[in-house]
Order: sequence, then structure tokens, then C-alpha cells
Amino acid sequence: MTHTLDRTARIRSTWQAVWDRGEVDALDQLLGPAYVRRRGPAAAPQDREQFKESIRAIRRAFPDLHTEIEEIVEDGESLAIRWRSTGSHTGDFLGVPATGRPVEVSGATFTRFDHGVVSEEWVTWDPRQLLEALGIVTTTQRAAVDADVVRGVHRKFITGVTVVTCDDDGKPRGLAVNAFASISLDPPMVLVCVQRTSTTHPALHRASHLGINILAAGQLDVAKTFASKADDKFAGLSWTPGEFGVPLIDRSCAQLEVEIGERLEAGSHTVFTGRVVSARHEELAPLVYSGGGFFDISHTAPLPW
Repeated sequence: MTHTLDRTARIRSTWQAVWDRGEVDALDQLLGPAYVRRRGPAAAPQDREQFKESIRAIRRAFPDLHTEIEEIVEDGESLAIRWRSTGSHTGDFLGVPATGRPVEVSGATFTRFDHGVVSEEWVTWDPRQLLEALGIVTTTQRAAVDADVVRGVHRKFITGVTVVTCDDDGKPRGLAVNAFASISLDPPMVLVCVQRTSTTHPALHRASHLGINILAAGQLDVAKTFASKADDKFAGLSWTPGEFGVPLIDRSCAQLEVEIGERLEAGSHTVFTGRVVSARHEELAPLVYSGGGFFDISHTAPLPW
């Protein structure tokens, strides 16, 4: 426990010195000499000195920059850091002259320690927040769309019902999710979207694998349980650990185990993408969700086409 507190305290104090006061050399005590910072598939990786220079450039544009660490989730030598930055755009940034506008950006940094120093980091954030704040992207057209109308559109889209699960240091965790989709079959990849306010969200950030349980029509009670805020959603539930330790719910019509690849910040949610590492399915009708209700489609007839 002391080791964990010391490490998180180092991170918090270093971030404050570097981002809020511009003392970039404080990074030398936290980042290893072979440090690599990855910012997504479109951006080139940065070494320690390049990272320092990018911080200087950001602080020249936002001299009153303030970064708040909202949460640190630790799993062995890996940490997930959720952060939020605010500042006023009073200097040139990415070719955009000073606008004087207030800016707020949030994201997450995934950090790996090696022999007491950070060896590698992956950063994800929503760049649209910054573009909108600087006036590069306007929100006029988006703001004109009524949220209730958008919600009504979503209610017309029929989805299956999944329970996303993970092992959290020996304790099963899970929540009901209908934002699940296939990305590709070769390689087999899927994604799920999880709201950051969910109590399961920190456990998913810590996990290396997650489970996708596609519920069968006879599992409405399971769907209701995992859509609730119950303290122990697995109480009295029949489930089996998968090949990779993920809790898999018995009698589901299909199950996947997924090795988590990326965790992408998008609005109020985190998009988890990953590669399918195990799969199974049964000849059972799936539970279907549409318009705020659940349905059993096993009694419907397919349309001829």
C-alpha cells in the first residue's frame, strides 16, 4: 500500500510541477531514459525531450494552464490516469492565433512503470473538445438537434442486450451494455462503449480482458440486475470463469472473451476496443431491446427476401 501511495503521490506532484508551473525538467525524476509516449495511430511517438517541448508549446499558448488528476486506477506496474485541463488561449497554438477563449479538455493516460520509472505511456482524449473551444469547429448545427429527438432515433434502433464483465482482482464485475459492435472479422475485433460514471468503469480500465455475454431471451432478469446499481450483481448468478479469467454468464446465447487493445475517450463514455480471444454460441434466441422495452423474437417469422 505504501508503494502505491508513494507512486501516485509522485505522479500528482510531478504533473502539478510540469503542467501547472512549466517545470518540465521534473519529468526526469519520473520518466525513464527510454521513455516513449504514444498519442494514437495518426501521431508519431514522442521521446522524453520531445514530450517536454510539446508541454512548453502548450504552456506558451495557455500560460494559465491547470491540469487536475480526477482518478488514478492502478494494476500492478500499470496505471490509468483520468485528467482534465483548463486554460485560456492567449498564444499561438497549432497555427491558430490567440483567441482569448477558455478551453477545457479531458482524457486519460495509461502509464507503465519499469524499475520505478515510467517507460511507456498511451494518451487518449477527445480532440473535438479543443477544436470547438478554439472556434475551429462550430457547434451551431449540432446544437440545433434536440436531444429528445436524437434519443427517439436511438429508440428505433433494435439491439441485442449484452453484459460486459471483467475480473477485478478476483471479484467479478459487470454492467448491461447495448453499445456493442463488431469491428472486423480478420482480425476478429469488437468494441463496447461504457459510461465513465459507471461503477464498473474503473475495473474495466484496470482489466486486461473483458467478457461480452449476449443474453438469451429467457434472461430478462439478468438484464435487469446488470442494468441496476446493485452492490453485488453476481449474487446468486450462475457463471463460469473463461479461459482468460473473465466471468462468463451461464445460459447466455453467446459469449466472447476480448483482450483489451485501446481505451478511447469519447464524450461521456470510454470506447473499449479489443481482439476476440475466445468465442462460443448456442442455438438460443437472443434478448432484444428496442424503444425502452425487451422482446423475445423467437416467435416472429423472418421476412422473405
